[in-house]
Amino acid sequence: MTLWSVAAWAQPVSSSKLLEGKVPEGTVYYLPKTAIHFHLLVEKTAYTPGIFAKYAEKYVHLQNIRQDKLTNYRLINFQLSQTGVRDTSKCFIVNLKGKSATSEIKLSDDGVLLSVNDTPMVFKTHKPFVAATQKHPVDPMRFLSEEALAAGSMAKKAELTALQMAELKEHRQLLITGEAEEMPSDRAQLQLMLDEIDKTYDALMSLFTGVTECDTTEQTFTLCPDKEMKHEVIFRISKLQGLVDKDDLSGIPFYLTLEDLHQQSQQQYDFPENKKDGGFYTNIPGFVRLTLYREDQQLATYDYPLAQFGFTELRGGSLFKKYPTHLRLNPITGAVEKLQAEMPKKKGDDAE
Repeated sequence: MTLWSVAAWAQPVSSSKLLEGKVPEGTVYYLPKTAIHFHLLVEKTAYTPGIFAKYAEKYVHLQNIRQDKLTNYRLINFQLSQTGVRDTSKCFIVNLKGKSATSEIKLSDDGVLLSVNDTPMVFKTHKPFVAATQKHPVDPMRFLSEEALAAGSMAKKAELTALQMAELKEHRQLLITGEAEEMPSDRAQLQLMLDEIDKTYDALMSLFTGVTECDTTEQTFTLCPDKEMKHEVIFRISKLQGLVDKDDLSGIPFYLTLEDLHQQSQQQYDFPENKKDGGFYTNIPGFVRLTLYREDQQLATYDYPLAQFGFTELRGGSLFKKYPTHLRLNPITGAVEKLQAEMPKKKGDDAE
């Protein structure tokens, strides 16, 4: 049986003195704290009035048509995700000696401990929102008749455009009833002609009614709480500017309540004896409840384990001291996901 002379000691150190990774004194590593990302889908609606807006009631019988530009923003959806970030208050050094010195310690790019002699965990990351491809807006001016383009006043242009639209509408009806002078040879050609008439009619109508365009973007902000929160403003959505600072009173407030549930996931991964002789510090995360509000309306509630609401504990001391041991941590919370020793086989285990 082969015994490893394992991690001789593990202890906290000042993060200001040592960089993460291997140093003469051993291997310096950090544990994570849990960051929460709020992914907000914000819809922007922009209205541009048509050049004939003031004549809409007179020529196309539409009332209350806006004559000025208008932009509105609103929150249409949101998601939460979590990541682990380096907690500079949890910096440790471990010194591996003898055969255990060959242990493979894997750290993240910012020095957070991920695994020892094992493959780090991989979590699905948040998939960013991808907006649908926007259609190029149609230029309605290219559908105006030569007569309307040559008119000297805007009122005359609007009047001639309304007449052009009436002719299009009449022509469409004649095609549908089969009374047009030049009828298409088949149904497919008929549909093409109807589609072209509709396209032209809608473009000309937009000169009176204006054009409304919608665009949705994802905006993300990050919160890394270390204490309870009670109905605190975390962001605001302004109808005129979109996502604004939480202190900007022009926006509608969104509140967060964070309640510490004072619960930890207690899992026994180690033998009780010699627990503090060697091994690695890990997190025992605490559970919190997040409740999101829009003004006084409750939107959603989430229960999450957060590293910074729990405590740290030395793990694997007795295992690392006696056997080759595999350790894998949750990269978001720093909790132990796997702690497994390669136990020696007893005599007769291989007997058939």
